[in-house]
Amino acid sequence: MQYAEPRLPVSIAVEVIRVMKIPCVYMRGGTSKGAMFMKKDLPEDKSLWDDIFIKVMGGPDLKQIDGLGGTVSSNNKIVIVSSSTKDDIDVEYLVAQVLVGEPVVDYSANCGNMTSAVGPYAISQGLVKADKPTTKVRMLNLNTDKVIEEYVPTKDGFVEENGDCSIAGIDGTGAELKVNFIDPAGAKTGMLFPTGSRIDEIVVEGLGRITATIADISSITVFIIGRDIGIKGDELPSSLNNDKRFLDAVERIRGTAAMKLGLVDKWQDAATRTAGTPKLVILAPPTDYTDVAGRAVMKEDMDVCVRVISVGAVHKASPLTCAMAIGGVSFIEGTVIESCIKDKKTADSVRIGHPSGVMKVYVDYETDGEIRFNGIACQRTARKIMEGYVYIRE
Repeated sequence: MQYAEPRLPVSIAVEVIRVMKIPCVYMRGGTSKGAMFMKKDLPEDKSLWDDIFIKVMGGPDLKQIDGLGGTVSSNNKIVIVSSSTKDDIDVEYLVAQVLVGEPVVDYSANCGNMTSAVGPYAISQGLVKADKPTTKVRMLNLNTDKVIEEYVPTKDGFVEENGDCSIAGIDGTGAELKVNFIDPAGAKTGMLFPTGSRIDEIVVEGLGRITATIADISSITVFIIGRDIGIKGDELPSSLNNDKRFLDAVERIRGTAAMKLGLVDKWQDAATRTAGTPKLVILAPPTDYTDVAGRAVMKEDMDVCVRVISVGAVHKASPLTCAMAIGGVSFIEGTVIESCIKDKKTADSVRIGHPSGVMKVYVDYETDGEIRFNGIACQRTARKIMEGYVYIRE
């Protein structure tokens, strides 16, 4: 059977939809995932980037059906990587956080988990030559102007992804990546304690006075005690994220801290103008609880229990930058964490209980009147999920 080809009037206009395609690698880094781009593949005009990144993730639609986004902040990361012109740096990278449900891209903070993907990505893209069995990649994070060293397992000139390293929040195992944040204090403000104090009394509208420690270690982080806002600190994210009063309270605290630091003029503006900074860590003493996968977590296996607020919601794990901050503050006297971590016996590490299990960070520090952090490190895994082009409508 044959069909006649329809004849269209010449006056009918045909709509042409222009599509942009950009080389992209989609990767998991630690407990986050996102789109990795080479800077050279993006427009030189950076004012165009926000629109591109929002469309890549399928925003501002909350469901993100038309993009790569995963509807939570940890799955909405963008990483832009380039070779470095500095003699002692291999690559430079910038992290962008696409807000879920908002036409906003935040460049204010690094993402420690996605940092673990930068080393493997740089090697696979030919920016760094693989040295077996481990390749050291020195990276400059442009969000914080801080250096991170990553040790990446390699074999026969390629990144080795298989291994027996297990991290809380990820099924299965992978090759161990050691991510070491060099001299991480003062990453954003140049000061370990941006307010000049180890303890601050924050006056929060509708809540009154909240005792906090505000520290700048890898990222600006506000520490508060769970009982001060009416929670035990062992609740699961699904419970807390359905509590509108709780979410409003923690955003008021975070926004007020942002205002105190001069990041915004009004606390209400922090949700959109500086969504990723500061992070908020809620502290509790070690306790037994059930994690997000239904597994028992024992208080004997941790030194402190935390719940982290990141981009308006309780994180299902601990962002790596927050883990660095928790590790560092744990060794400083006179902060709010002391009441939760009194019995810590380890000399160079801290075990952090979070909703997906327990993670351990290693702290290399010196004390000579004032504390100095030479480096804070953690083990991660990462893997390439997809490589090709991402297509977006212009």
